[in-house]
Amino acid sequence: MIYTRRMSGAAMSSFRPQRPEERREPTCGWRINGHPARLLIWSREEWEELEVRPIDAQYHPFGVWCALRVAE
Repeated sequence: MIYTRRMSGAAMSSFRPQRPEERREPTCGWRINGHPARLLIWSREEWEELEVRPIDAQYHPFGVWCALRVAE
């Protein structure tokens, strides 16, 4: 059975996004062998303009190319 949950106006009014200067830690993150990593994303146009393309990049169904790299 599929259950759906609806949010009332009161629940939605309590959402307050943080301003960039108020953020202290990343909202999401990746790790490669325990080391912080970042996700690189290229649009289709950017991907086509690259002279050297990373061989480990993966195409995402949303129409972008992605690659995970250790943060420096």
